[in-house]
Amino acid sequence: MREGQHLPLPASWNVKPTQQVQIVYGQDQTLHMAPARWWLVPGWFRGPMKDWKATTFNARIESANTTNAFKGAWQTGRCVIPASGYYEWTGPKGAKQPWWIAPDTNAPAMLLAGLHTQLHDGTRSCTILTRAALPQLADIHARTPVILSEDETAPWLRGEIDHAAAQDLGLSWEGRMRFHQVPKFGLKDDGPELIEPVQGTLL
Repeated sequence: MREGQHLPLPASWNVKPTQQVQIVYGQDQTLHMAPARWWLVPGWFRGPMKDWKATTFNARIESANTTNAFKGAWQTGRCVIPASGYYEWTGPKGAKQPWWIAPDTNAPAMLLAGLHTQLHDGTRSCTILTRAALPQLADIHARTPVILSEDETAPWLRGEIDHAAAQDLGLSWEGRMRFHQVPKFGLKDDGPELIEPVQGTLL
């Protein structure tokens, strides 16, 4: 895998939209790794990245192939985004409780299905594809990131999975997720203590 001239991104336990994440994509029959802004800006957009106002850090897998912001990347910008897990917040406004969610596996990271673009100035941006939540997670949130299995990753990157087949991506993780409540944290907080379970909530 080629990493180009990019320095590795520092580890973070609180990555937020518009920040840089690491992506892996295929080009010229080779896998490449590069940083990308987590908030996709379509390749056809010619203004400054900061002027793109649509909410595009996530994309619904049901419609990404036809949505104007994503359909170009669906055809030519498949990528995966490594992550150790993700957060969801539940409860009423003002009293929301964060949950840490991850696959029940010994692998060091899960691979999220994503789309990426390269803009006219060479910078990259990306989005994470989401699907209806696995039944195991439906009580926490109605949607979940599309987590690729080992068998799904290479075909996804090669563009071999069409829209119809993509609707089944990630289903193999049903019953194989683990999740627990974690202490509330702020936007600027970071560190491994953020994913420590609240006593009695490890599932």
